[in-house]
Amino acid sequence: MTAYYNKYRRRTSWGAYHTSKRSQLTYLFAGIDKDIESIFLNLDRTSRESIFYQYGKEYGESAEKYARNTFQKWKSGETTLSGQTAERLLNLLPPFLSQAARYELVKKLREYYMNKRQTNEYVTTSPELWKQDLPPVVNRIVEKSNNFKLPEELKTRATWLSGGDAESANKILTSLEQEEAKLRTAYLDVEFRRIDQYVNIVENTQSVSHTITLPQGTIHVTIQQKKKPFINRVFGGRKMDKDNLELVPREEMERALVKQQSRGELINLSFDDLNEKQKTALRERVLNEKFNLELSQHKADQRFANSTKDMGNTIKAVNALEQASKSDYEIKSSFETASGTTNITVKKNNNTVIIVVAIVIGIIIFLFLKR
Repeated sequence: MTAYYNKYRRRTSWGAYHTSKRSQLTYLFAGIDKDIESIFLNLDRTSRESIFYQYGKEYGESAEKYARNTFQKWKSGETTLSGQTAERLLNLLPPFLSQAARYELVKKLREYYMNKRQTNEYVTTSPELWKQDLPPVVNRIVEKSNNFKLPEELKTRATWLSGGDAESANKILTSLEQEEAKLRTAYLDVEFRRIDQYVNIVENTQSVSHTITLPQGTIHVTIQQKKKPFINRVFGGRKMDKDNLELVPREEMERALVKQQSRGELINLSFDDLNEKQKTALRERVLNEKFNLELSQHKADQRFANSTKDMGNTIKAVNALEQASKSDYEIKSSFETASGTTNITVKKNNNTVIIVVAIVIGIIIFLFLKR
């Protein structure tokens, strides 16, 4: 009984070890080991024989024999690939794939590690100073694309990641990230103009922040407000025309759209830098990335249009509250914009107004009596 228990424990420990090793591999390689496993299990007979031959050449005859004998069990799901076998395939199989297929594997890895390394920057600025405060921060964030490198451990365990094909994929992906950042930040001028207009109209605006979301990181911007004249803080400011929802003049919006006309230039430069073989292999992928960029542009345009309309509707709602009641209110609004998200809080506290008015009246009475 003891001998059986020890044998069972050894078998369980061995299984747990390989399960743990596979989980670590999946985590380290962003799940592309699962993609490669799926490709391997669905190879045609000729391609599979080539892989088995190379497998034996790299890892020995007994390893090849085991792989051949276990293949159908792997395919049916009866047996799970061990961490060791999965890692061997991770290193062995990709060089047999097309360059376009390797591009998708590198893309998945890059996106995973870019997301893990994303940083948050915090900036406090004003409508007058944002143009000098924000660009250095944006440039520092975007530069992360140029400086990005996959962990060395990945290149050690999957040597094909150090090859020219992986480098060409990274060139295209770097330019794509920069294009996306350029696309989003091109709207900052008109978006900040819109925020300033909103604050000028809504006198009880308490706080404004804007989050710029880029592929390389996130910038949290707190926008300081201009101090309003005392009389406006007490009695309120002007109201927005009910029929006027044009926070941004049409000509300004058109200028923002014109800035987008040069999109795709960075991808073209990266593509032109490839050799002819790489261009042929990746042409379809690059065209697909350009299409995705166009789609992203369309979505950004739509977010901008929708948020402009929503801001106008919020202003109307605030005006309605002002006209219908003198009660306290607080409205927190979040608008999804072309470059990220704008958050605005509007709050009115009548008690404060009453106290201020009482103090003003008291001062006037005091000065009058003092005469």
